Amino acid sequence: MAILPALQSAALRLIGRKPTVFFGAAGNFEAEVCDWANEVAQDIAKYQDWQALQRVWTVTGDGSTTEFPLPPDYDRMLQNASLQDLQNWAWGYSGFTDINSFLFDQARGFTPYPGGWIIYGNQLRFSPAPQASGATFPYISNQIATAADTSPKSAFTSDTDSFVLPERLLTLGIVWRWRENKGLDATGDQEAFIKALDEYAAKDKGSQIQRFGGTRRIPNTSLAYSGIAR
Repeated sequence: MAILPALQSAALRLIGRKPTVFFGAAGNFEAEVCDWANEVAQDIAKYQDWQALQRVWTVTGDGSTTEFPLPPDYDRMLQNASLQDLQNWAWGYSGFTDINSFLFDQARGFTPYPGGWIIYGNQLRFSPAPQASGATFPYISNQIATAADTSPKSAFTSDTDSFVLPERLLTLGIVWRWRENKGLDATGDQEAFIKALDEYAAKDKGSQIQRFGGTRRIPNTSLAYSGIAR
């Protein structure tokens, strides 16, 4: 479904009216809602490893190339993601936790069979080079929207775009962030958004992003990731 109803629902709660156009409208309020829609959508997408954003990519080796570009729509690796060797199905590539360990083992040939991997410099790097059998791995796509013609997009640019995640979260998130930005009391709005976010996340069954510390982290400012460098 297009995001227009979600934006209109937020506007009705904020200013008591439903604009018919947001993207391309001349009004300041509509422009603010569009900006917050993309901001909130990114917050939601990074909250956990939603199954709707999960993709699988295959790297085809040649026995000599050690560096490969990431998928065009790459956002991040899944929590605890692993690279599978397509020939030796019983085990996969070992993930290095930091660049120093990777470079140390690479220089000395200490990597286990079939090899190890890490991401840095926006490249997927292996030691040693993967063979022609290749490797496959899951990742999270940055394409959080779809156009009216169903083509994927990384951001909203039109009222006819759709959100690949629950659009109700857009409404709740926009209301909270807009009111908070205006210096208004948005405590209840924040709580409603977080509650809905947790409920949808629990039903989705995607792997949770690890958060550290004893207090709840708010997704727009305090997302923390662990695992392989990226």
